[in-house]
Amino acid sequence: RRWLGLGPSDVMWNTSDTGWAKSAYGCVFAPWICGACVFIHHMPVFKPEIIGTTLSKYPITAFCTAPTGFRLLVQHDMSRYKFSSLKQCVTGGEALNPEVFSQWRAQTGVDIQEGYGQSETVRL
Repeated sequence: RRWLGLGPSDVMWNTSDTGWAKSAYGCVFAPWICGACVFIHHMPVFKPEIIGTTLSKYPITAFCTAPTGFRLLVQHDMSRYKFSSLKQCVTGGEALNPEVFSQWRAQTGVDIQEGYGQSETVRL
């Protein structure tokens, strides 16, 4: 609840493939514990134009993608889309460069929250 800020009226879209732990955390456990709806989109290849259109068309309030995804999205210039429902964006894994945070904010009006989680803290 504190990390994603989700509630029963929220719709969460996480682009992680089901082979990644982030899929379980972001598509199953966290949203459902908070009573939020989980948005699923069949997207075999990451395409910024599909993401922009989808975030504009559906009432998605929380969006999660890998840092590489955000890098590709800001290169596509997301300011051409209107995100009337989007209020929370999250990422995790490798560090996201500061320029992407500022470009995403300028293009969408929404901040990205970056997390460092369980899958990143495994020790061998």
